[in-house]
Amino acid sequence: MSKILTHPTPQAPRTGRAVPTAVKTFARTDRQYFLGIDGGGTKTHAIITDASYQILGEGFSGASNPLRAGLDEAVSHIQEAVAEAAAAAGLTLDQITSVCAAIAGVNHTIHYHTMKDALDRALGLDTLELVTDARAALEGALDGRAGVVLIAGTGSIAMGINSKGEMARSGGWGPTISDEGSGYDIARRALKAVISSFDGRSPETSLTEIICKRLGISNPSDLPGVIYNSDSEPVEIASLAELVAEAARNGDEVAREILAEAGRELGQLAVSVIERLELQAESFRIACVGSVFKSGEFVLKGLRAAVERVAPRAEIGPPLFPPEIGAAKLAQKRIREIETSRQ
Repeated sequence: MSKILTHPTPQAPRTGRAVPTAVKTFARTDRQYFLGIDGGGTKTHAIITDASYQILGEGFSGASNPLRAGLDEAVSHIQEAVAEAAAAAGLTLDQITSVCAAIAGVNHTIHYHTMKDALDRALGLDTLELVTDARAALEGALDGRAGVVLIAGTGSIAMGINSKGEMARSGGWGPTISDEGSGYDIARRALKAVISSFDGRSPETSLTEIICKRLGISNPSDLPGVIYNSDSEPVEIASLAELVAEAARNGDEVAREILAEAGRELGQLAVSVIERLELQAESFRIACVGSVFKSGEFVLKGLRAAVERVAPRAEIGPPLFPPEIGAAKLAQKRIREIETSRQ
């Protein structure tokens, strides 16, 4: 039977917000420093670590998914987070050994190269590697082992790797045609439930009151004017998912079914990766990353049921390390590969 793990075995490195003065003032060339950037549809988190992944400085900023924030704003947010991390570590960018930017929205070749060129110009680091946010999440969540990472925040995606080093992904195609089980998908289902209830086509739900209150409208008839406004963004709609979790905790059956369906959808994302990597008979970890999993068992029950039918030895739990550490690990791995190739 698939097991739910409540705590990872290793602990993530302790943050370096209170960095000793000696660390802040050094200027040495015999140590290596790695910059890891995790950027998504809501926020950007940058960290600078040493070779043992002790965090020396970190910085935060807004969304850096170029498909949602726009390229210029995304790059600006990355610059802000990086500058804050460097200042906290007492380092300049030319002291960084290697950097990995793990950014959502760069799956397509065109988007990848556009973002890579923009970051090369903005940061001026010739060691910069650009990967998807899912790739860094996979590296951190599994710490180099075989398994699957399941990300469900504003969007959703599953990515996995097997013992042969083969990788597969499922989902992550954006809110219009994909992102099943994501915060955006949950919020969209909640809005449909509110309108359906208002029309008398489905049961009453407490979602009506709390969503209308959040959006500052008097009743559901005002929803089109808010939702179809050209200024409305997927991120803003996705934020309504937290209200679904609140309603579910308060006993609302409509909200609970929405979260259960999200869990089943996320389970199918994981299963599609498991089958492609032929992990069905293996013992491995499915690491759950993202705000959707804050809903706990309301989402996990459906996810667990979907996985158990295919991979009964899978363990479902939190990541071993967060995505930003995964990005730093990829940055160090790249340097090792370069050094090996020169030998």
